[in-house]
Amino acid sequence: MAAARAARALALNEPSERSAVIVRALLPAGLERLRRRSVSDASDGLPAHLTMLYPFVTPERLTRSVRSDLQRVAVRHEAFPYTQLGLATWPDALYVAVDPVGPFVALQADLAAAFPGFPIYGSDAAFNFVPHITVADGPRVDDAARFEAPAWESLAHPALASALEVIARVGAAPWRTVWRIGLGGHARSTAR
Repeated sequence: MAAARAARALALNEPSERSAVIVRALLPAGLERLRRRSVSDASDGLPAHLTMLYPFVTPERLTRSVRSDLQRVAVRHEAFPYTQLGLATWPDALYVAVDPVGPFVALQADLAAAFPGFPIYGSDAAFNFVPHITVADGPRVDDAARFEAPAWESLAHPALASALEVIARVGAAPWRTVWRIGLGGHARSTAR
């Protein structure tokens, strides 16, 4: 029984695909409709976002200590405006490129330093973080209708990065916001 408890404790400290740290993005309405039809987890409540850490802490281990560590990072980064520029591609994704990238890169680097056991996308140190908002993934990327959709014409679009959010899902439940932690000197944390 002690061995089973030890194995469970170890598993709870390993990165989990059931939680993430994100910056929520508000896309223009047409692009958001396209994203909801074209991102595999969107129907499960996954919001439009820029990923900061994923996989992250097992939902059962999202404790006050984790929240405090996130707040310490958030307080060092002021909210900042950015522009959702336009369509960009990878072989397995259509995404919205953003500008400037510097504030996102700095925020992600600080999060990575605060949570070294949870590298973004489970990557090694050589990973080149590119801030982006996924609009289509997997086999949907090859559908020309998504690539040529008129919704892309709504870009460039101004936006504001104002908070970190921890999102999680338990079992078959949809993704939900666990915490929203404001960026800046007066960062507040709210539980949802």
